Amino acid sequence: MNGTLTYHKIIQSFKSLGLKRDTPIIAHISLKSLGDVKGGAETVLGALLATADNVMMPSFTYRTMVIPEFGPEDNAVTYGSARYQNLNAEIFTSSMSTDLPDSQVVEALRYYPDISRSQHPILSFTGLGLDTALESQTLEKPYGHIAAMMSQNAWVLLMGTKPSQNFSLHYAEQLAGRKQFTRWALTPTGIVECPHFPGCPEGFHKVLYHLEGELYRTQVGDTTWYYMSLDNLISVASNLIKEDPYTLLCNELSCKRCNAVRRAIRKESSSQSLKDS
Repeated sequence: MNGTLTYHKIIQSFKSLGLKRDTPIIAHISLKSLGDVKGGAETVLGALLATADNVMMPSFTYRTMVIPEFGPEDNAVTYGSARYQNLNAEIFTSSMSTDLPDSQVVEALRYYPDISRSQHPILSFTGLGLDTALESQTLEKPYGHIAAMMSQNAWVLLMGTKPSQNFSLHYAEQLAGRKQFTRWALTPTGIVECPHFPGCPEGFHKVLYHLEGELYRTQVGDTTWYYMSLDNLISVASNLIKEDPYTLLCNELSCKRCNAVRRAIRKESSSQSLKDS
């Protein structure tokens, strides 16, 4: 990053992207990638909330997760491999800090007045003015808040983050019928099963080439900021997966989750061929 990023520069960058006060935003922000920011996370959050009234961000808590001795087949997890780790797992609470690796801005949001947080023990989101949407995320519907944000014509902001951080695309995968996974987490009522857990996001950058008119970008120092229509993002991505079930998967040969998805696709294709024969 060349020079110091200031509040004024952030505001101007938001304006160039087209952010509007009355448009709800799902924001993914990497403070680390932004370089030297005058005032740090508070400056970034302040500029965002001065530009948009309603914002939500991921506040994930992977340290609540446990791995059982047995579970569903082809679930991209080694059962019985985390006995010591399970002993150190923490019980999810609404006041728990996020353990994402670059979480300074969402942590600043967590302490902002009148915020709310969804209750998913692993994949919670924190937001301002979006209580109804956040309440839509449940264990059975981990993407319920994404669907609710679509009904509010929300947009997605990637501020210095990679396209792989675009969590909403996992909802597109679910809508397209792509295999997802099961995980488990500690809650005040005990261990709960968390279905529809997302797969690998490392191939998500490929969707950017298909978004056309409803994707805006600006270069700020060494980082690219993206702003995109949530509705268009989900529609385009789900249609891409329906047309080509292998699209948006990563190219890493050892990726357990993507390989499990590929096996599921081949199995479904084989079953369909038998039915058609």
